[in-house]
Amino acid sequence: MTMLTQIKDNLATLDLPLAVWSKQSTRTLMPLNQLVGDQISINEVAGTIPAVTPNTLGSEAFRKAYGLKYAYMGGAMANGIHSARMVAAFANAGMLGSFGAGGLTLDRIAQSISDIKQAIGDKTFAMNMLHNPADPEWEMRVVQLCLDNGVKVVEAAAYINLTPALVYFRLKGVQLINGQVVPAQRVIAKISRPEVASKFLAPAPDKIVAKLVASGHLTETEAKLGEQLAMADDITVEADSGGHTDHGSLTCIFPQMLRLATRLHKQYGYQHVVRVGAAGGIGCPEAVAAAYAMGAAYVVTGSINQACIESGTSDQVREMLTGATIADVVSSPSADMFELGAQVQTLKKGTMYGVRSQKLYQIYKRYDSLEQIPEAEQQQLEKQMFHKPLAQIWDDTKAFFASRNLQRIADSAEQDPKRKMALVFQWYLGQSSKWAITGDAQRRIDYQIWCGPAMGSNNDWLQDTHLQGAPSRTVESVANYLLNCAAYLTRVNIAKTLSVSGIEQCQDGTFPIRLQQFSEFTDAQSQKEEIKKDSIQGEQKKMNTVVNQKLDLTESKEYFKKLWEVLPGGAHYNFADPERALIVPFVKGKGSRVWDMDGNEHLDLFCKFGALFVGHNNEQYNQILIENMQKLTSVDTFDLEYEVCQKLIDNVPSAERVRFSLSGTEAVQNAIRLARGYTGKPRFIRFHGHYNGNADNVVGGRFNPETADFPVPEMFKGDMLDTLGRFPNTLQDQTFMLPWNEPEILEQTLEKYGHEIAAVLMEPICMNGGGILPKDGYLERAKAACEKHNVVLIFDEVITGVRFGLGGAQKLLGVTPHITTLGKALGGGAVPISAIVGRKDIMDYYTKGKIIHAGTFNGYPMGLAAIKATFDLIENEPGCYDRMGGLMSQMADIFVKAAHAADMPLVLQGMPTGMVFHSQNELVDRSEGYTAKVKMCDIIIREISKRYGIQFSPLSRMYSNLMLNQDDVSFFEERIYPAMVNAKQIIDITFPKGL
Repeated sequence: MTMLTQIKDNLATLDLPLAVWSKQSTRTLMPLNQLVGDQISINEVAGTIPAVTPNTLGSEAFRKAYGLKYAYMGGAMANGIHSARMVAAFANAGMLGSFGAGGLTLDRIAQSISDIKQAIGDKTFAMNMLHNPADPEWEMRVVQLCLDNGVKVVEAAAYINLTPALVYFRLKGVQLINGQVVPAQRVIAKISRPEVASKFLAPAPDKIVAKLVASGHLTETEAKLGEQLAMADDITVEADSGGHTDHGSLTCIFPQMLRLATRLHKQYGYQHVVRVGAAGGIGCPEAVAAAYAMGAAYVVTGSINQACIESGTSDQVREMLTGATIADVVSSPSADMFELGAQVQTLKKGTMYGVRSQKLYQIYKRYDSLEQIPEAEQQQLEKQMFHKPLAQIWDDTKAFFASRNLQRIADSAEQDPKRKMALVFQWYLGQSSKWAITGDAQRRIDYQIWCGPAMGSNNDWLQDTHLQGAPSRTVESVANYLLNCAAYLTRVNIAKTLSVSGIEQCQDGTFPIRLQQFSEFTDAQSQKEEIKKDSIQGEQKKMNTVVNQKLDLTESKEYFKKLWEVLPGGAHYNFADPERALIVPFVKGKGSRVWDMDGNEHLDLFCKFGALFVGHNNEQYNQILIENMQKLTSVDTFDLEYEVCQKLIDNVPSAERVRFSLSGTEAVQNAIRLARGYTGKPRFIRFHGHYNGNADNVVGGRFNPETADFPVPEMFKGDMLDTLGRFPNTLQDQTFMLPWNEPEILEQTLEKYGHEIAAVLMEPICMNGGGILPKDGYLERAKAACEKHNVVLIFDEVITGVRFGLGGAQKLLGVTPHITTLGKALGGGAVPISAIVGRKDIMDYYTKGKIIHAGTFNGYPMGLAAIKATFDLIENEPGCYDRMGGLMSQMADIFVKAAHAADMPLVLQGMPTGMVFHSQNELVDRSEGYTAKVKMCDIIIREISKRYGIQFSPLSRMYSNLMLNQDDVSFFEERIYPAMVNAKQIIDITFPKGL
């Protein structure tokens, strides 16, 4: 071990106090507890470096006041971007989260409060309170909602002056207890100017208090006690942040605010000091350490949390943010203060919002009404930015104000042409945020994404770590890594002041704090009872304590052997027969768990290839099926058909008409027949790595490049084992197999063969090929090319439909195909059912005998009842996808940590409710994006995990279900660590020369 490595390791052992030993002009580090044993002279000790752990950074008073483990806060981001899920993640990690209530309806805020409380119990959280000078009554309604629902902390933002609503929240319920003035609610004020800070550092204004007493909102006692309280318990000094910002320098404004807080504390004689925190530009450990060093009681992050999986924005936005650099931000007109010329800081890279919003502001300054805008310029605005006439935009704007009981604003603007123009332009500014949040693919170029330079700093720091990409980032993992590295830097800086030899080399931008080493530092008493789960040593202890939990599968193995005597291969799934050394037969299930013949309990992440969506033995689901079974079982037409068809039409964008089959293979084959009948052409395009069923014309296939007459499609080798029994040339005569996500290749193929191609058949998210998302613009270009050549675009959503949302992947990605096939999770998993949905003019070919779609069990009543039951369960829990996604993300994080603890690479990708893992560090971006060794490692992990009670799906997939819960996460954590240790042993034997 080199001296530099030893210095870093000593400093990185954050809870280990160190001594600086000075001898022969060299100063080295050694553990403080070794001083006595080594009999070193006290004169040789140049100083000591204390333990600095994440939970000692910042103010202990702040941590105690809010019941936190860390002096760390996730600041609010409006429109629910700082989501209920994110608030819960912060709270459960011992940090403070602030729900982004700005811009949301009261119903949405109330539901979010309920969701948060259910997720975190009695832990503390904050609710963002945005100043609303245009509608003070609205602000009061939000405050009353918070009080009625037991919200104890608000984060006040964008205030210039104090308002009755905020004063009411602060003083309501204040009491005198044992001589101490104790407020019932706390206020954290986010400010950037000293004149505003001084108002929060002072007691509530007498005039406002008097009015609140007169109106009955406050009692005389509450008003009197309020004289001894500052308006805020804490003030957050906001520097160069995303969104509204003054672009201030934290090193300039923070000390000024700290001095101001000290002066006003002395002036008013408060019992408690108002604490001062730091925000804006907090994206890397150096910034965190610097903020604490300046005296920050706590730090607040914002932009960087938006890139984490818990944020209430789209995957597209998260991906864009993780690619940003420090320079990729721009000041743009603000939606809420457009007429005042106020600016917000937004992402510049990948969006034209900055340019387009500035253009709108320039037009607003240049003209006094919409009518004055030259016709050519107006047409350009309608075509490029608004996508509809400005008159229609005004109608939409009026309808919005009417829905919010703000009709007076629209009425006033009718009399003020300049104001009317501003409101029309603000429509674009407001919608641009919503397009980003929902991931509207057609408006990607217009996304408004609030972002400060901290995002680029964060990305630079996380480069070459497994947190580099958006799918891997959670607020807890990013925050813990920040805090651990900041604690390390704090110790490095102390060592630097003590002139430790070679210490300058420790400030090289690298950190010996490993990502899985997020130690849970506790006091001495709790350390005796708690393993430091997230440190390397803690993980090893965890593995050692449960490594013997390998299951006894004696009866299961014997039964599997017997199956071979009557069932060829011992299983109905035989694509990868050599892999499945053991099939575990199950006898019962409940929720996410199943029990085998030996009585062992397993976590079912297989979910029957993703079909099982409602969970095992879901009582509500079962009851609906039983009620329908008691009515009838098999008839030609069933009284649920219209209702179930309408459910699909209401939710799936491409569904104008619906027909039902039993299996996904049937649905795909009938969709291909339909496309051929509609276009009059015989062939279709399919894609490498996509699975479209078990029929001869879609499964497997290998092409011979020597006979290729066109070098693009035919040279692409087959993706699955071929099969005997297929009529010769079935594949070659009917299909082209292309590489997916390559728009130019698809377009070239259609240009040459479009006259004979009826359909392009694809998974919109390539789950079978590795959990690969489409490249930006790929689906749009595919659809455009299909329509150019009269080709039907078919989305095979047998996996993604319902599993990723009631509208499937097409709704998430914003591209509507001509036909969609659905299956698997469509009926919840207990009853086979599939569907073909599509555009009316195409689906109408099923009428009048043009296209045959026959089948005894088409429209099977039990299958339709299963669809209804599944949709009802989802609709009755609006947040179910977020809940399942959050639990799956926790398991993904645990999975990666377990792999790294066993010295193995691992990456997960796909979507939150359906993921794919690969034994490598890089995300798979094509269906052959991994080596044969990686594939074998994945097989070993799956096979070994079975023996520890974790059932993954073949092809390394893991799926959620509606009954997944936190206990399942704990079960997974307990079992996956020893499984990965065992898997690593097998991998080392299999590949003695390494991977």
